[in-house]
Amino acid sequence: MVVVPYTYTEEPNFKPDNNRLPPCNIEAEEGILGGILLDPNAIYRIKDRLKPEHFYIGAHKDIYQACLRLCKKGQPTDLLHVTSWLSDQELLIRIGGRNKLASLFDRVVSAVNIDSLAFLVIENAWRREAIRKANELEQLAYDTQTEWAEVSVAFENKIKTIFSAPVAPTKEENQLWHYNQLISELENIYLKTSNPGLKLYKLQELANASPGRRVKDLEDLYMKSLCATVESRKTLDELEEEVGTQGRKWLLGGILPQATTALVIADGGVGKTKFLYDLLHCIAEGKNWNGFPATADSRRVLIYQGDESKHDMLQALNKRGFKPGTEVRKKTGVRFGWNTDAMPTLYEDAAEFKPAIVMIDSLTFVNRYSLYDENRTEYSRPVLELNKFAAETGITVVIVHHTNKNGGSRGTTAVRNAVSEVIKLEKDPNPSANPQEKILTIEKSRSRRFPTSYRLFFNEEDFSFSLLEEVGQELGSPDMSTKDQIIKFLQEHANIKFEAEEVARHISTTSGNARRCLSQLARDGLVSLDERSFSGTAKLYYIAREPGNCSTETPLQTATVTLSPRITFENDSSPCQSEVARESPEMYKNNGSPRDHLMITLKDHLCNELQNNTEQDYLGNVKQGDHLSMPEIAVLPNPESEKKINVQTDHLITFAGNVDSVSNSEGDPVRRSQGDHEVIQGDRDRIDDNGDILQTLPPSPLKRDDFEEKGIYWSPRLNNQVMVWKLFKSLPEAEVYQAGNPIDKIRVKLSELYPLPEFKVGEEVAVLDEHKKFKDRVFTISAVHPGGIWIERKTRAGTDGYGPFQPSQLRKLSG
Repeated sequence: MVVVPYTYTEEPNFKPDNNRLPPCNIEAEEGILGGILLDPNAIYRIKDRLKPEHFYIGAHKDIYQACLRLCKKGQPTDLLHVTSWLSDQELLIRIGGRNKLASLFDRVVSAVNIDSLAFLVIENAWRREAIRKANELEQLAYDTQTEWAEVSVAFENKIKTIFSAPVAPTKEENQLWHYNQLISELENIYLKTSNPGLKLYKLQELANASPGRRVKDLEDLYMKSLCATVESRKTLDELEEEVGTQGRKWLLGGILPQATTALVIADGGVGKTKFLYDLLHCIAEGKNWNGFPATADSRRVLIYQGDESKHDMLQALNKRGFKPGTEVRKKTGVRFGWNTDAMPTLYEDAAEFKPAIVMIDSLTFVNRYSLYDENRTEYSRPVLELNKFAAETGITVVIVHHTNKNGGSRGTTAVRNAVSEVIKLEKDPNPSANPQEKILTIEKSRSRRFPTSYRLFFNEEDFSFSLLEEVGQELGSPDMSTKDQIIKFLQEHANIKFEAEEVARHISTTSGNARRCLSQLARDGLVSLDERSFSGTAKLYYIAREPGNCSTETPLQTATVTLSPRITFENDSSPCQSEVARESPEMYKNNGSPRDHLMITLKDHLCNELQNNTEQDYLGNVKQGDHLSMPEIAVLPNPESEKKINVQTDHLITFAGNVDSVSNSEGDPVRRSQGDHEVIQGDRDRIDDNGDILQTLPPSPLKRDDFEEKGIYWSPRLNNQVMVWKLFKSLPEAEVYQAGNPIDKIRVKLSELYPLPEFKVGEEVAVLDEHKKFKDRVFTISAVHPGGIWIERKTRAGTDGYGPFQPSQLRKLSG
């Protein structure tokens, strides 16, 4: 026997507290029962919340049970009926006889506070339950014969039942809580367990813990939960604030949208896999695909392959251009053997590799472990999970599938209905067609015109596809020539918005012809359309491209900014990229914040023209009507009021079409009416060597260790307060909830979060006396950024916006 000195032993307090009653409120219990006997309608206010087991006194449980039974039969719960029921059940003597009931009846004068009394009884019942669970945990800890893993799981489950269950629930609330708990456990199994055998084992364990349920029942519940996501009701203004005014974002304009799921179907041997390799090569290289524009210099692509062997796949990719030493090869990742039971692996790849697109070849292979036949609706469950993945991460998922004998998507129609885009590839049915000619048909699209067919030619030398023509429209038609000119002009002036009349003048065509062609290009996703303007009537057309892209390509080139709200991509810098663009890739995200109005500098606008000329040389050759513009809008010139711009001295570049009054030599701010913002020069504005304004965003003062889960912070990008829900250990990112939207989580970078500002959006403020023109006016804060605060004021003509101001320049009028 080993003797341990007393001073080296712990001395926990195991002494039970036997001198105190367990938590209870006997007076509240008597008040509830007396109120029910006095007012038979009172029980309907508490019967769904208060249960017999919540009472501490056994006699009170029996009396309340009698009242519930009478209520269920539609009989009154007065003194006479309750006494009779207890007597019939031989319980009257056990509860204390008629004297007990009479004393309860005499104790109360009203049942008006029965709800609050019920809450007190339920709260004390939960406290007693916590004591019981604690005693069970104590005994479990003493049981050294039980493995610690089982002990820890039991501890977690028992504590979870105490603290996660809703206090005093109604029947519906209780059912909803149990349902949400079950769905949460199912999501944890399906999305975090890669091993198919272990997944089935966990499902069986969960089914055994839910009496009367089978694994199939759990599958059905999870399937329904994927289909039944209903968001809260929104006004159109709230919806526009959420999604912004930009059109659909694309990876390849008109072919592959961003953050969506697409189904590519074809018969065996047609070439659907090689067709997708061709698209992926263009996305990885940042080059247009047959005039359908890539929207960034380069992006990462990920291939989940199951139908091709490793040798065949590598040979096909090398032939297409994914050769050793090339950049596209470095941007490409592959994985073999993936299946839909390994959904956690997909999320891990998204976080670590950060692809812009994931190609899955094919649905039949990755869904091979499904418990359902492909003709069953439940077979589409993985597609619904991929929809959720695409929405959460901003990554496009392309699924390869086969056609049936009728030429449609094989299996259940639920698969086709679940995706946003359906692209079909088939051999050209024309008997005189070349065997290498294919027909590409957009059969379904939530982003562009459909159905639309294109005739392609497969090049066996390099496994690429060439676009021959759109079926039903010859490439030599006058409209095609006009469209080519429009695309070239808009791509040379990327991110600048033009009216149809401006485009017509620049390409020397009629306004009607330009308007018709622009409408068709916008309909097909090749050109972006913004129908909002200062006048509220003009349609504005533009081609958007991520910062850093200044190259010009000829055939049908368009681009649309495609920035994921959750996963960002690495972009190579360009000598034509301005400092403004480099500082914030979100600057083109039009969410109503002032950052949408950051200016494109002279270097941005003329980057393609200044290869051999200086800026001053080029300014001397600018034609009448050429613009130096913000990405928000470019307008027709007004010769009567257009102001000459001195790049070396003026702080702002303005347009007469937008301006009511222009900046003068004393530095008065420019005013833009009806929604545009007025830039007040402050300490945070800097001027570069070219005289262009660089509106900087100071780094967040918060370090990673400063952030806490459940902490409240300010997001300038979202223009809203956010609560951190989850911090990632391996990534400088967090999942957050926005104020006013406690349902949808968003992933943001920690560097984008700041301490809560002194001023909040929506507050009324006044500008201090140093700005005389703002004296005695009331403004509303429209946006709060680390670089300054933006305010607005409604007028008869619309809304005037001003900024940025520093907090010291404003005074609160409310709150």
